[in-house]
Amino acid sequence: MNQYQNYQAFLEDLTAWGNQVYEQQFEYYPKKTLYTLLQKATQSAEQDVFSPFLYITLSAHLDEDETLLLAAALYAQQDKKRLTAEFLSLFLHEEETDLSGTELFYQANPLLFECRTDTENKQAYLQITPRILLFLQGIYLERQDILGMDWYYDLENPLPFLGKGIALYQKIMDCLSSISGRKLAYLQGEKGSGRKLNYAYLAAQYNMNLAVIAYAELESEQQLREIQRECLLHHAMFVIELPQQEDDLDPLFHWLEREETIFLLGTRANLHGATSRQRQYLPFSISSRQVLEDKELYEQLTLRYPWECEEIRKDFLNRYNFLPGRMQDILELAKAYALSQGSACITTDNLRGAILGVSSHSLDQYATKIQCLYRMEELILPDMPKQKLSHIINRVRNRKLVYETWGFLEKSAYGNGTAMIFAGPPGTGKTMAAQVMAGALGMELYRVNLPAIVDKYIGETEKKLNRIFDEAEKSMAILFFDEADVLFSKRTEIKESNDKYSNMEIAFLLQKMEEYEGVSILATNYLQNFDNAFRRRVSDIITFSLPDAKLRLQMWQSMLPSRLPVSDEINFEFLAGQFELSGSMIKNALIYASFLAAEDEEPQLTMGQILKGLSHELEKSGKKLSRGEYGEYGHLF
Repeated sequence: MNQYQNYQAFLEDLTAWGNQVYEQQFEYYPKKTLYTLLQKATQSAEQDVFSPFLYITLSAHLDEDETLLLAAALYAQQDKKRLTAEFLSLFLHEEETDLSGTELFYQANPLLFECRTDTENKQAYLQITPRILLFLQGIYLERQDILGMDWYYDLENPLPFLGKGIALYQKIMDCLSSISGRKLAYLQGEKGSGRKLNYAYLAAQYNMNLAVIAYAELESEQQLREIQRECLLHHAMFVIELPQQEDDLDPLFHWLEREETIFLLGTRANLHGATSRQRQYLPFSISSRQVLEDKELYEQLTLRYPWECEEIRKDFLNRYNFLPGRMQDILELAKAYALSQGSACITTDNLRGAILGVSSHSLDQYATKIQCLYRMEELILPDMPKQKLSHIINRVRNRKLVYETWGFLEKSAYGNGTAMIFAGPPGTGKTMAAQVMAGALGMELYRVNLPAIVDKYIGETEKKLNRIFDEAEKSMAILFFDEADVLFSKRTEIKESNDKYSNMEIAFLLQKMEEYEGVSILATNYLQNFDNAFRRRVSDIITFSLPDAKLRLQMWQSMLPSRLPVSDEINFEFLAGQFELSGSMIKNALIYASFLAAEDEEPQLTMGQILKGLSHELEKSGKKLSRGEYGEYGHLF
């Protein structure tokens, strides 16, 4: 049998075959003679003569009757004829098939054919869809981008390193090959844990590209068909990414009824009703814990990027517990920041900006982001709480080194986050200390106002807290729970049903703080409201007391901006020794006094203005000093 020198020769033979059938040469067996052409095309393909027709029949898994239908349709459209059911009957021979022309006509694969109606004759006819037809005619087609579709992997590109802890593709492949019939493969895991990459490795085993389809963006069967055709034309396996919330999957399974294997990925633990889909359900799961423990995976991921120095890369690995997908997004953005600043290497500042920039969490719905402008040297505290704060900051920095590299995670599988209590009167520096910590660690700080979170409806408080921790997990933000007394002061003996639910809310918050891998802080004015059971479940307690005279003197002097005109007569020693104030009260008094100074023709901050600001601040808290308590400045009042 001679081989085809090119695909055009095959098309010429197909036209000749169609003409013989159309001229009703009944001794001519259409399917057998078509098979002869396909054998010749197959032998030619072994000599690198590519046949689009042969490719479609194999990739679309067409049986003999469907292949005959495709050949008849291609002949008809090449010869400008209309493929009706009656026309199709010419290509069927009673010895070759049990189907009638009408049956085959109406069972046509919607991926390859579209049914139209001749309005004049009111007669239905089949057409090969436009892009498939162009491909079958030997016209090369560029790859199309379609809404809801992401070309995730190309065979031409090398696959990223896949760690041992998340390599499930071989297991999936073994299941698919050993189980017959229609199948439903579902790969579950957190976003960024390597689900798509596993499917990319699986596709590569079949020598295919990979496309990912977002189910949330699928609006119609027609949209899915267009995506499927592109995958067929460009030899791509496709996988459907399910939304986080429960969704109706019935339309999807109806649209994909002809697929032998449906590939899905999602975050849900299991698919509702998956076992009743008349397919063999094959669930697989990626453990985030195993991913995070895979040192080689993170080494390979970070080594793909240029660094200003090795210490920055090591510090990044030791401090953050991001899943690979999020870490790659951060590194890509950090590299972009470096390039835009004229450098090829990632710096600490590039990383910090990228971590904040990649955060896609929705904490703003439940909490307030606080700008972290303060440094440790600006925080005026007694030595003990300041040392404790420094120790906690270093502990967060070295968390992965101690727990993972040195192996303490094996001894302590639970409660390895950093949860603490900041206790002290208002204005003593609790919020500022949280800002200093966040700034030193390069992390976001979110203040959660507990009075706004606590809900009168049973179970709603827990739902809100759960969302807060879930969203914070995405960026490893520091959670600062202000006015924690609102929740913890509700712990009571159970005298009625509401008391039981109130105590459940407290227990739930503490449980989430223990589970949270990041940093969480409970701020309270009343540490006595926390019983010993609660204190044992946090890693640290820092007490913020009212400053003594020495610290108050530092505060009075350090809180004055360098550009503020200040009178030489101001007696800071008197202010510090005479008035027992918190840091925030000192700051507010100075701001009030500065506005008084701004009213003068020659603005200058004076002792009198400061004392008036101080008096105003004390009156807000219900205190009114006598003239004598102002000492030698009493005449001003």
